[in-house]
Amino acid sequence: MIDKVWRLVGKYDPTKIYIDGANPSFIRSLKMQIDEDPEYEKEIERAQHQKIDYGSWMKVLPVNFAKEHVKMLAHTRAFLDDGFIVIDPRFSKLITSLHTATDVEGKLDKSGTSYNDIFDAFRLSLRLYLFS
Repeated sequence: MIDKVWRLVGKYDPTKIYIDGANPSFIRSLKMQIDEDPEYEKEIERAQHQKIDYGSWMKVLPVNFAKEHVKMLAHTRAFLDDGFIVIDPRFSKLITSLHTATDVEGKLDKSGTSYNDIFDAFRLSLRLYLFS
């Protein structure tokens, strides 16, 4: 998987790489691959303690879905509701995922959402963009 991500990074040269924080060993491996400090937890903790945005210097940014899923769902919904997103019809699984996504009290009902991994990847991709 690291090789696949590395090829994508080489091809697209992303500004940020948002990744599910549930797999720290993968995050460390990816950070080492792109020459970032693999001890990211300590960096994040230090930055939070000093009230500094660690996202300003990190390229690989772990996202804790357990803590941020409600905010991420609202962020995604705001972009979609206000028409800021246009999806190429070739991304049929993403379109299906968006059509079947169900919000239950601010949380995504994954059992009723088709292709929920694609939906999660889409939510992560929107993290770079601010919405006011």
